[in-house]
Amino acid sequence: MKRLISLCSILYLTFLITGCNAQKNNSSEVTKNKEAISAFYQKALTVNKETQPTTVLTPLMAENYTSSNSTGAKGAKELMGQLEFFWKLIPDLKWDVQQVINNGDQYVVRSIATGTPNGNFMGLQTDGSKSFKIMTIDVHTMKDGKFVNTNHIEDWATAMQQLKPKSGTSDETMKVAMEFMGAMGKGDMKKMMDLMHDDMVWHNEGDKSMPWIGPWKGKKTILEKFLPSFGSNFKTIKWEPNDALSKDNTAAFFGKMIGELTKSNKKTEEFTYALRVKVKDGKVILWNWFEDSYAVSKAYHNK
Repeated sequence: MKRLISLCSILYLTFLITGCNAQKNNSSEVTKNKEAISAFYQKALTVNKETQPTTVLTPLMAENYTSSNSTGAKGAKELMGQLEFFWKLIPDLKWDVQQVINNGDQYVVRSIATGTPNGNFMGLQTDGSKSFKIMTIDVHTMKDGKFVNTNHIEDWATAMQQLKPKSGTSDETMKVAMEFMGAMGKGDMKKMMDLMHDDMVWHNEGDKSMPWIGPWKGKKTILEKFLPSFGSNFKTIKWEPNDALSKDNTAAFFGKMIGELTKSNKKTEEFTYALRVKVKDGKVILWNWFEDSYAVSKAYHNK
């Protein structure tokens, strides 16, 4: 009986020692894995001055490592090359870990990625003026402090929406209006046509006896009736913009000009003008011209 008790005690002690050693070994591997994960996000994904993605990740990637998402898979070299490119394109790129869940050899990492691209970002031309902030989720399979494979998803669709210029912004409106004026000054009819909305209205106030006065509605009408009439009756001698401003989808211009009326061959005195431009869907939908209509009318009628 004593011998049986002694044998049981030995077996129990052996079980305890083995279990403790296994737990200790498991704890050691978890520590290694978590240290590798920390380096992955803080030193390889996040831009910093002390490290480089390839230097950090080379010793952390297992042989035949793969990184997969819904569009396909890439190996370790491809991943490191992509990160090196991202560091140049997004100089303030940051991957901030929010949560790590461990289940055996798998680690689920939820992060917030932020950055301000400057260049061609996934087909969108950026200039460093807009930033993104998105959630990312990675499932890493780890072994002894190395990444075996990663399945990941990033909310890039939201990032693209955050980076994309909003329709109707002041900058876009001013850009379209300036391009239209530039095309007019050069007589570039093709460019003008490209920038005209199908429902564009060209509105000139003034003496109704002058054939180009009045609202002209629709791109077709403007091209076929207004522009030929205006071009054959009025020659711009001076057109000098002095001030410009824009808000949302509207831009305004103020300046000085001189015109010559072909009917009378008489020039106007220099006068001030104002112009209101509205833009819709990247095209001019309203061109509302304000000028010294009395001076133009006098020259037209040779008074």
